[in-house]
Amino acid sequence: MTAGGFDRRTFLQAALAGLLLPACKDSNRSKAGPSKNPASGKSPATKNLKNTAGRLVILGFDGVDPRLVQRWISSGDLPNMAKLSRDGYFSPLGSTSPPNSPVAWTTFATGKDPSEHGVFGFIKRDPRTYLPGTAPYSITGPRFHGGSVDQPTARSNRIGDAWWDTLDRAGVSVGMLFVPYAFPAPDLHHGRVFAGLGVPDARFTNSSFTLYTSEPRQPGTSDRVAGGRIIRLSVTSSSIDTTIDGPRGPDKKPLNLALHLELNRKNGIIKISSGGKTQLVAEGQRSDWFPVKFSAPGFELVGRVRFHVLSVKKELRLYASPIQIDPGQDFLPLGGPRDWLIRAVEKHQLPTVGWVHDTSAVNAGVLPKTVFLGAVLDTMRTRASLLMEELENHATRVQMGVFTGTDRAAHIFYKELQRDDGGPLKLVYKEMDRIIGQAQRRLKPEDRLVVMSDHGFHPFDRMLHVNTWLEQQNLFRRSKPGGAVRFLRGVDWSQTKAYSLGNGQVYVNLKGRESAGSVHAGPQQKMILAQIKRRLLELKDPASGTKLVSQVYPVSNLTKGQLQSIAPDLQIAFSPGWRSSWETSLGGAPLGDAMAKNPKAWCGDHAASDIKDTPGIIMLGNKPMQSDPNLKDLSSTIKAFFKLDPGGPGRPFWS
Repeated sequence: MTAGGFDRRTFLQAALAGLLLPACKDSNRSKAGPSKNPASGKSPATKNLKNTAGRLVILGFDGVDPRLVQRWISSGDLPNMAKLSRDGYFSPLGSTSPPNSPVAWTTFATGKDPSEHGVFGFIKRDPRTYLPGTAPYSITGPRFHGGSVDQPTARSNRIGDAWWDTLDRAGVSVGMLFVPYAFPAPDLHHGRVFAGLGVPDARFTNSSFTLYTSEPRQPGTSDRVAGGRIIRLSVTSSSIDTTIDGPRGPDKKPLNLALHLELNRKNGIIKISSGGKTQLVAEGQRSDWFPVKFSAPGFELVGRVRFHVLSVKKELRLYASPIQIDPGQDFLPLGGPRDWLIRAVEKHQLPTVGWVHDTSAVNAGVLPKTVFLGAVLDTMRTRASLLMEELENHATRVQMGVFTGTDRAAHIFYKELQRDDGGPLKLVYKEMDRIIGQAQRRLKPEDRLVVMSDHGFHPFDRMLHVNTWLEQQNLFRRSKPGGAVRFLRGVDWSQTKAYSLGNGQVYVNLKGRESAGSVHAGPQQKMILAQIKRRLLELKDPASGTKLVSQVYPVSNLTKGQLQSIAPDLQIAFSPGWRSSWETSLGGAPLGDAMAKNPKAWCGDHAASDIKDTPGIIMLGNKPMQSDPNLKDLSSTIKAFFKLDPGGPGRPFWS
């Protein structure tokens, strides 16, 4: 058994036992002899693995947990995955530390650890200003200077080539659909790219919704919510004029577009008009895409927005999606070739924003969970329709498609796994299984299939305000007693020895690295790090008496060169049920108790969990040469499949 409690041998034994029931149901299955690969009729062990005439098809499903796959294979709910397991290979897939998406998908891309590729989490900090920023990429919106404009820009913060760069230089064509954090989209000479997680919305945020409502604001609440905005409308007639707000213009105010609403309360219908389009939308229904265009001297942004009428018969509640950037824009590379990308978006009615499933609106109490679930399933199906089209066209030698709905649904519906029917998350896993079956039916005998996820999942019930806890250890000091700390503002750096930002990342306030450092490198630094680690590992859940923290991993001392200035010093790996707080993520330090209940609908997590008990999954149509597969092996496997130098440290699955 591993130190983190994930026993791979027990898992495989249980998975094999769980497969017996589906196997018995297959009346055409031979009762003796080796399993047959459905595509070739050959035993996986004897199939010619050196043949590279076929395609490599990679299906990625963000956040899929092997324990849930095993559970629902055993219950007969995932028949395509059950068959793939019987005829091929199924195992947990080692993830990264921490096991969160930016780190894990960058390791998938490069075959390197974060100490080499430089992405250590969702959030990084600037040691000169202490301000947070996005770790995997950097995006700037338009900047207006009198009569001139700096157009929006995006750049990747990843260090090193991705496997698709290597293949492209070798002339191997690659199809990439929605691969997380492959943004800005790579400019491939031999392939097709539709960028995924990382693409911003038209406000140049991760994803920002709008709720138009006639409901009065409740005492003690705010219209400023994370990931969105609430616009209160005074409804004195059936006709309402308001605006759709886009990016900020020359006067620092949002550029906007007129939005006209006609309310038919009796029949529960809204007539929505904007951008030259009008549509009648009934209560409980979603609109088509509406075109939007925001203009200022020297700048124009074209996009699309969609509405969902949550209620109108009583109070008005109209949800507007994050505004999608049109794929034809020049300033942000969403993929290409451009003509193909534009046609794909239009034909399949696809959103373009990377964070496509609006968890923020659910957390804010704006979007009902039933509506969110329907949107997750709909997006999985529309994305799958493009993937199947690409598989049928045989356009590229590598075809990859990634679905993030499995992760987002787990964040929102994890608590409902306790239900007898498995809750909504099982429906999403069944959709995953259906997509796998669709893809399998489009494979030729010489094609290879890889199904993978980047990490697993845990419950998220309680949280630790890490900066508040550091304050209690006399390692963190506010500028004013009882003063607010947000975005690491309001901190007395001369008296602060350590601070936290992101998911479980801890930094020493180091002289020569931080602009206001107070700790000397060497013995003092080591003493403080040892003290933090020891005390974190001593923390106990006051309700259960169990450990809050599974392990504390060193980070910065494993990195070299310029990465040492941006790497955290420690990474906290929380026990299941715990995570660093929402406030900690952006450099906050709430007053009071350092431990708190997670207040949001987001009830499952992994971002600061332990690598040892948060693996993803790997399923292969052909058995690999080695056991104990790891996320780093994928890059080497893909390159080796096309007879290219696999690099290291990953190990190719096949020779």
